[in-house]
Amino acid sequence: MFLVLAVLAIYFHIATNGIFFSPRNLSLLLRQGSIDAVVASGVSILIVMGEIDLSIGSAVYLCSVIAASLQANAGMATLPTVVITVVAGVLMAAWQGFWVVMVAVPSFVVTLSGLLAFRGIGYYVSDARTIAPVSKSFSFLSEGFIPPTASYLVLIVLYAIAAAVVIRTQRRRYRDDDTTKLFVRLASLLASGLLLAWVFGGYLGIPSALLWVAATGILLTVLMEWTKFGRNTYLIGSNREAAVLAGIPLARHLFLGFLLMGALYGVAGVLITSRLGAATPSSGLFLELDAIAGAVIGGTSLRGGVGSVVGAMVGALLLTTIDNGMSLLNVSSFIQLVIKGLVLLAALSIDSYMIKYRQYRR
Repeated sequence: MFLVLAVLAIYFHIATNGIFFSPRNLSLLLRQGSIDAVVASGVSILIVMGEIDLSIGSAVYLCSVIAASLQANAGMATLPTVVITVVAGVLMAAWQGFWVVMVAVPSFVVTLSGLLAFRGIGYYVSDARTIAPVSKSFSFLSEGFIPPTASYLVLIVLYAIAAAVVIRTQRRRYRDDDTTKLFVRLASLLASGLLLAWVFGGYLGIPSALLWVAATGILLTVLMEWTKFGRNTYLIGSNREAAVLAGIPLARHLFLGFLLMGALYGVAGVLITSRLGAATPSSGLFLELDAIAGAVIGGTSLRGGVGSVVGAMVGALLLTTIDNGMSLLNVSSFIQLVIKGLVLLAALSIDSYMIKYRQYRR
């Protein structure tokens, strides 16, 4: 994915006569892709479990309506607004998780129902109108920037955390003294960190929306890579019957997976409201498709058991890069949908081929 992303960036940079690969455009591109990255990371966990969520766009829209209403109509402060919005998202996911876990209704059907119901509730509450304005402090959550000097410090801290994760993963998975792999990974992290330093230092600093992405990515990666829940999640997706026979509490894990997705409904609802400065009737449209496509492109198998949070985020960034590059080239928005559909089809085809290849090798 990183290689494909690099090739696309080079192509768009040449095609746009140097506009694409500039600090301003890259900074705005990263801010633009923050919402997709957040929800893609959450849905990747559900897909790894063998479940799906088609209600993401509508749930995020309803969370956006709640956040905008609390800001514009109730005059609530930023922090309580964020907390209530996230709690509302968790409750929506708990409702869906109940039907999936307790009633055994397929998640495809339950979340398809949520796709219709949540947007209908949002339209009813808002009368399908735009709800605005929001406070400056609330807008800063997505539209603000961390000053360049502070941005450098943040990057150093994040690099230290990422390096620690890489070193621990290297020792835990491979248990050898092969320092070449470790050196390559740390060097890649350093190169990406220097690139980000150039981007953020050359414009206004780190977009505040990226802090949400970083926090989400770190927390979910730790959850999936270092905890019992993460290990059980992969086993559930790989072989559900074996997971049950191994004594894994299936219902608890599935329900927790939906609750995690619900918290990200709230985070995405906050970010999209902050970005637009309002809740609009079109907020969140097709967001579930971008999230699922990003997860699949990033290596998450729709058959379950395979995938990663980081891969899903990179897949979402890849889609955002395509959007941004084609917009700079003035490609029709209709054609953009066609190209994104073809990219998703290609990713699914590669996934199917790799599964058959693994089976053949066995």
